[in-house]
Amino acid sequence: HIKKSTMTTTTTTNLHHQRANPHSKALSSNSYSRRRKFVFCFVLFLACAGLFELRFLEKEKKWTPASPVNNRVALHLGAGAGAAGAADDDGAFRRRDDAARRVQDTDHEDYARNNNNRDARRRRRRRVSEPKKELSYEEEEQLRKQRMEERMAGGKDVRESNDKSQPNHQEHEKLRVEHVDSLNKSSIVFAAFASAGFHEFMLNWYAHTQKLNIGNVIVAAFDAETEKVCKENNIPYLGDEELRYTHGVVATGGQPLHDQNAKVTMVGKAFQQIGALKASFLLRLMQKGFRVLVSDCDTAWMRDPREWFATNEMAKYVDMAVSTDCLSYKNEEKVRGCWHDQFNTGILFLNPTEKTKGFLKDWQVALETTTHKFEHDQDIFNRLLREGAGLRPPQRLDEIDVENRKEGAERHELHVALASKDLKLGALPLTLFTSGHIFFIQQTHLHLNVEPFVVHTTYQFSQARGKRQRLREHQLWLIDAQEYHDEGNFITTSEKPPQELLSIGIENHLKLASWYRLVLRNLFAYAEILNRIPILPEFSCLCDRYWGNVLPQCYIPGADIHPPYNKCPMDHVTNLPNLERAGLNFREYSFLTNEQTSDKIKQSVETVSLTRQFPTDEEIRDQLGRKTDKRVLVLETASKSFCTFKEESKSKAFDSKMQTGLEAGSHFCKHGGSTGRICEIGFTKPKGVSQNRDCDRMRSEDFDFEKFYDKLWEHKG
Repeated sequence: HIKKSTMTTTTTTNLHHQRANPHSKALSSNSYSRRRKFVFCFVLFLACAGLFELRFLEKEKKWTPASPVNNRVALHLGAGAGAAGAADDDGAFRRRDDAARRVQDTDHEDYARNNNNRDARRRRRRRVSEPKKELSYEEEEQLRKQRMEERMAGGKDVRESNDKSQPNHQEHEKLRVEHVDSLNKSSIVFAAFASAGFHEFMLNWYAHTQKLNIGNVIVAAFDAETEKVCKENNIPYLGDEELRYTHGVVATGGQPLHDQNAKVTMVGKAFQQIGALKASFLLRLMQKGFRVLVSDCDTAWMRDPREWFATNEMAKYVDMAVSTDCLSYKNEEKVRGCWHDQFNTGILFLNPTEKTKGFLKDWQVALETTTHKFEHDQDIFNRLLREGAGLRPPQRLDEIDVENRKEGAERHELHVALASKDLKLGALPLTLFTSGHIFFIQQTHLHLNVEPFVVHTTYQFSQARGKRQRLREHQLWLIDAQEYHDEGNFITTSEKPPQELLSIGIENHLKLASWYRLVLRNLFAYAEILNRIPILPEFSCLCDRYWGNVLPQCYIPGADIHPPYNKCPMDHVTNLPNLERAGLNFREYSFLTNEQTSDKIKQSVETVSLTRQFPTDEEIRDQLGRKTDKRVLVLETASKSFCTFKEESKSKAFDSKMQTGLEAGSHFCKHGGSTGRICEIGFTKPKGVSQNRDCDRMRSEDFDFEKFYDKLWEHKG
């Protein structure tokens, strides 16, 4: 009653006020209109904001409205669901409902994850908008060292330990360890690492592991391009922001196989960063308790070594075992390991001991903090092993396995030495874990009748293309397209070099190289005339090629096996990048014995002899041009098989190719002279076919190969 009375009084008063003031009705109407406009604008603003949010998420493809769920379910079930429904409608509906729930759950998870990602982007934008303090180089280095040490101390990203509540970090960790957690701890993990520029070698490395049925494999992908290649080829990999290589292609490999014009870097920091990332990658695997056999991706695994590691006592007791650049198995046997030679980090076996983890941490710190421009990962690795007390002689079993020592037990000798900080270091046998020189040059395995586990393409001279060529020559390059082995017609020769050139010595070696390079030039001419691909003949090295001194004995000091080296690698007498740069197509000497090469090619071979020496292109075409039914033509004589092209313009064009393709050089040196070294320098190029056009004179004088050169080599000293 009181409320009603009050309301009546108020109403009467308002009516009286309106009658007393004729403008009050207009004022009330204007106020109401303004309120309506304000409410309308506010609602419009909220609607626009919501539409903008939805449009942004749809554009990012990170939000799916509820309605398309049924469409996605239909796609998942497809015709198979329809066929099942004809037989069992209830079962089909149940499967459809289950699929709908799974997809809807996935949508909710995606939506939640995308909200987290959006929040992370907003935080990053706020950080970017904040002014940053300019740091000096020393301050940046100190900050980087501090972050790296914090990261290594816990074995995880320090940000995860400081802020575990952020879901985007948890998701990042999940993605980062996905492939690592799928590895089997009861078996050795085969590991490698790669960055852009070495993808072909990574694929070849992986192909060998699959050929051997090795499934416990992981690759560290040091950039986004490598991650993409791993995904496309179903290669298990580990890659995240903490394993990112930021420099160009390292110069040891030269230009990538897929891009001969790519820029490469000689910056020491690039090599050091690769090494630090490798150490960080291995440390992660050690912290998870894996036994790891890591190798550079320019290795080829020919046999499965797991049984050897399971039964070899050295592998059981060491913290770490490493391959070597040692060239003598005899010296290795005498002292149970080449302890005074450089260890090669291209092949490492690691047991997850505390000393191994400690060494990897030290290795990574040293690589990230070194001020030496040219100190690489392998240099630092060798230096760290010899610090402090240094390497101590190989230990016996009872000295290594102290806990299980028995009185009067047999004292087995192991290839194990104590390194810095008492790390137990094993020496991987060089006849089983072979370097490029042991396998490709000395071919020790053939002399000892030993079957190696792996070869590392070291000691070569044509960068990535030289490595690939060596693997092709020994039928260890597994990733060529099938067209490489199936398509094309070919030209080669069965001619052997003059017998008088085959005695050991630098002069004969350089003469033999000149004879061989003339044969190559002629085969490339035939390839152009007959539209065939040359198969390069075998070459024997009478003198080893080396960046140090090989004279006067013509072999590297300490090598067990001396020249001649049969089936010498092509990079010992040519420059493979220059052959490719000239646009010259060819096949390796072992092409016709490769199991991948088509039988149609192997069974279609004809040996041909020329009607006369030093023919022109027209004469060659007349005699051999109609032999298109034979896939392979074998010239009995190649050194005197070509004079010139009839058209001078073709001669000049061919000479231009040869000037590029046959450009190569090598120093064969000894101590002495005013500079401390006396060198014989090969290899010169034969005269151009546009210069030597007198074919009749060549025939009448029976030109020897030496007449095609102004000089066979240069002398310096």
